[in-house]
Order: sequence, then structure tokens, then C-alpha cells
Amino acid sequence: MLQFIRNHATGWIAWGIVILICIPFALWGIHQYVAPQGSVAVAAVDGTEIGYYDFQDSYARRRQSLQANFGPDFAGMFDDDRLRREVLEQMIDSEVVVNSGMAAGMRVGDTLLARAIQSQDAFRSGDAFSQGLYESWLRAQGRSPGGFEESFRRSILEQQVVLGISASDFVSGNGLRDAVRIRLQKRTFSQLTLPAADQESPDPEESGIAAHFERHRAEYFAPERLRLRYLEISMSAIADGVKVDDEELRALFDAERGSFLTPEKREVSHILASVGSAAGEDAVEEARARAAGLRERIVAGESFEDVAKEHSDDPGSASAGGALGFIEHGIMDPAFEEAAFALAPDELSEPVRSNFGWHLIKVTSVQEARETTFEEVRDEVLAQYRSREAERIYVERVETLANMVYEHPESLEPAARELDLPIRETGYVTRDGEGDPDDLVASQPAVVAAAFSSDVLGEGNNSEPIEFEPGHLVVVRAFDHEPRRSLELDEAREEVIDALRAEAVRAAVTARGRDLLASLRGGRSPDEVAADAGVEWSRFEDVGRFDDGIPEQLLDAVFRIPRPDGDGRFDGLIDDAGDFVVMWLSRVDDGDVSALSDEEREGLQRALEADFGGTAYDAFVRVRRESAEVEINEQNLRNFES
Repeated sequence: MLQFIRNHATGWIAWGIVILICIPFALWGIHQYVAPQGSVAVAAVDGTEIGYYDFQDSYARRRQSLQANFGPDFAGMFDDDRLRREVLEQMIDSEVVVNSGMAAGMRVGDTLLARAIQSQDAFRSGDAFSQGLYESWLRAQGRSPGGFEESFRRSILEQQVVLGISASDFVSGNGLRDAVRIRLQKRTFSQLTLPAADQESPDPEESGIAAHFERHRAEYFAPERLRLRYLEISMSAIADGVKVDDEELRALFDAERGSFLTPEKREVSHILASVGSAAGEDAVEEARARAAGLRERIVAGESFEDVAKEHSDDPGSASAGGALGFIEHGIMDPAFEEAAFALAPDELSEPVRSNFGWHLIKVTSVQEARETTFEEVRDEVLAQYRSREAERIYVERVETLANMVYEHPESLEPAARELDLPIRETGYVTRDGEGDPDDLVASQPAVVAAAFSSDVLGEGNNSEPIEFEPGHLVVVRAFDHEPRRSLELDEAREEVIDALRAEAVRAAVTARGRDLLASLRGGRSPDEVAADAGVEWSRFEDVGRFDDGIPEQLLDAVFRIPRPDGDGRFDGLIDDAGDFVVMWLSRVDDGDVSALSDEEREGLQRALEADFGGTAYDAFVRVRRESAEVEINEQNLRNFES
């Protein structure tokens, strides 16, 4: 085709080609064809663009950070579209802050920038900045020195603005006293609980069922769900299918005979004169002298076991006469081990220094190293062979699978034929991962996230390979998709009945609780009220605002009750279990700043100033954001998301 164009691109044909090429340039502009992708903005703040590559880099770093924190469950916990939006919003806020700093005349000079870069641990070798490490890091990140330094300069400027605002708040003496009074306040209260389970749950009438359904129709729906077809590669299944004969196993055994040795083992006992690794010279010498004295006693005829029981500082072995059992290389402290393996049976060592102190070591018996026979370790050799072969085959199959599903995104059939894999199916699963918990594939958060992604569900493509556990990988595609739909009354009847029963129970327990509150507030004895209700008060003494062990809902409610007078104040709530809880606040003790140590007072003051500073900074960003001219290029953002 190219040769045809070269041969015939003259006259009217050449003009036709030129016109065809010019049409898209005229309609959409040459920028779309020659501009680097990094210059395509996803947003602009007061005319300053947030480029594609900058956004891509920030998004990737955020995703990697979350994945490092949450591990394999990451994919099912965070929605990619929402995460991209959050990253973009933070980048916009950052740009607003930098622009505000520059508008105020703030700048970061070359000297400060160089000092900041040179102080980064990643660029230092020993105590000095390494130009080689710096350049290697830039190459690994795919960044130019100029681009990185400009980005770093802006981040320093942003940090200066942040610190200038957040560090500007201070807490006065009166403010600290008020904060301590409130934050460190202690409250003494009692509670009694009216269980919802004790209330009757009448059957609702038919008219009530229909009326409730009509009022709450939007709450009754069948969630969106789908089923998956998938190809699966499992290293364990591959290993089970690896066929070998003894000749292959013997070849592996002969090639790695050294790894199948039974190592030398020594049965040892010791006496410890303990001293820390960081102890001073005097303490070390004192412990050495004590060990040497104990050695002299043993050499003079005393029993090693008796001396160990009486004088060894190792409580784990002293009671057994110092016996440690059999050891082999790589188990003990290196100095201890070196001495133990240099001794002859029944020989007593000189004092030996380790991180734990000074040891007297005695070797009781020796089991010499020996070569094992093939028959003794055949099962071990077989497992090793299968593991190696399975890993090799797994890598090959995964690579083939990845290529096939990429080349044929519309179907699993070509990959299934190429790898001789069955196409399996799951049951239904929702976006929230609700489905058959015994379905190993459909119950994986990473699989569910991929299944409902725009690429798999929206575009109808195969997923990328998903390794949801080491050595276990699937590629999925969605089918039998059922969008969310509203239920009819017949379908939702049982749910409606359950809801009406719950409403009736809630109303009954609430009415009963309010009656108790009215009696208590009317002056009736709390003990009499509890006795009539058939429940008991539970008392909590000196509870702090942030104490653990008490439900947060109850703690918040108790600290909202006004300060009591007389016999106390009463309030109530419906807790998360649907029970009615009556609270009796009897005493409030304010926090006292004079009871704090200087260290506690300074720590609390710093914490308060940090809180106030953070609030001030958030307000600053909010105000600046409202006055900034922010444009989000939705089309470019969608291109990124796709």
C-alpha cells in the first residue's frame, strides 16, 4: 500500500491525499496530533494547567500507597473513578495553595532548593549527597532533572504556605484551661436497657403492607448483578499434574546432593553470666570474672549441672542443668555457635562472649553430618521438582494467557483453545460482592472490582489477568448482566413485613422508654423504676470522653447531657441494636490543668495548636478555592479513565 502511494502520489491523487489529511487538522487542530500527551491538561487553576502525566503520576503513587497499606484486598475497597477524582481535587487544592503563595510574593530560591534535594535520604551515600544516586533515581522514575526540580520547588513553596498558616495558631492559658476542662472531663453515669427482643411483633394488616410499600417503594430493589465466565490458572493444580519418573528425580537429587545432607548436630549445655550488649567495660569484666570463677569450680570437680542450676542467669535452661538440647549451624548466636562446634565431647569452653553475656559451654554428644540416601528424601525431592516445574509452567501459561486475552478481548475462546483450559462460570455477584461465599472466584474483591469496571462490564472486554492469591490467577468476562430494578410488592412482601414488624417493635420500645424517662424526670426513685421494668442499672465511674470499652454512640450521648443538678439528669436513645437505653448522669468532674505534668501540658498544647492550625488551613484552602478559576477538562479526564 505504501509503495502504491509513493508510485502514484502525483497530480490529482497527491492533491486528494493532501486534502484528506488537512480535513482533520482543520476540524480538530494539529495540536491533537503533534502535542505530547503530557501537555494535555486534565484541569486548569487560574490558568495554570494540571497536565496528563502529572495527574497520571500522582494517581499511580496514591494507588501504590493504598495497595501497600491494604494489600490484596485493596482492589475491592476503593473505586477507581472515585479515587481519580479525589486525586484530582487534591491536585487542584495544591495548585490553589501554590498560586496563593506566589501571589503573596513567596519564592523558593536555587540555594534552598539544592539544599532540600541534597538532604533527601534517597540521594545520599553515607553522610554525603551522591550525584550518581540522584541521576539513577531520575532515570528510574523516567523524569528529567529540570522537571523534577521544578516540581520539588513547588512542593517546598506549598509546604511553606501550609506551615505559615497551620503553625500560626496558638493556645492561650485560658484556652488551655478551657480545653482541659472539656477534653479531660470525667462523667459518672448509669444505664438500663429495654431490649427490643422483649417486645411483641404483631403481624401487619394487608392494607398496611401495601401502604408501606408505596411510601418506601424506592427502598425495595434487586441490586445490579452479573455472572462471570473465566479462565483459571492455578500453580497447585499444575503441580498436581506434573508427571515424573524416578530417573528424573534421581538426576535432581544428584545435582543438588549437597542440599539433602543431614547436618552435624551437637547436644550442648551452658551456664550464662548475663550482661547487656551495651553494658560498660566494668560490668562486662565483672560478668566475665564471674563466669571464669564458675569454670574453675567445675574444673575442680563440681558438677556442671549443679553449678548451672544454682548460678546460670538463663532461666529457661538453668532448671535443666543448663541443657539446651541439640543445635545445628545457623541457630545460635554466632560467637556461641563457633565455640560450641569447636569443642570436643565433654570439653568445657573458656568464657565465651555473646550479645547476652558470658557463656560456659559444654558439648554432651555429637551427631556427625551424613549424606542422606535418595530413598530417604524421595518425597522431598518430588515436591521440589513439582514446585519448580509448576512455577515454570505457570509463568509460561500466564504469559500466553495475557497475550491471548489482549489480542482477543472479545472472547475467552481463543485463549481456552490455546491453553486447553475449560471456561468456567460463577453464580451471580453484586457490586458489593454479595453472592455465594463458597464461590472462590466471585467472592474475591479484586475480581468483583474488575468485573464491574467500565472496561469489562461497559465495553464487554476480557479482564486483565487477576492474581488474587499467589499462584492463582483468573481472567474474567461478564455475562448475564441484570441491572438494578425496582421490586414489585409480591417480590418484596417478606421484606416489607419485616420492616413493619421492626417499626412496631421500635415504636413500642420507644414508648416504654419514654414512659420510664417521664417517671424518672418526675422524681420517682431510679431503683423503683428499674424494678418495675424488670431490668437493672449498670454504673460507670469516671468515664472519659475518649474511653474505650463503651459504645461510641452511648459515650457521645452521655457527654451531650447537660450538667446534672440534684439527683442527676436522665436521657434516652435507641441504640444500634434497636434497644432503648436510659442514661442517668449523676456526676461531672471537669478536667484540671493543674493536675497535668509539664510534659502533659506541653503535649496537649501542641496538639490543640495543631488542631486549630489544621482547621485554619482547611478554611484558607476553602476560601481560596471558591475565589479561584478552576476548569476541569472532563473529556481528557474520561480519556484517562478509559
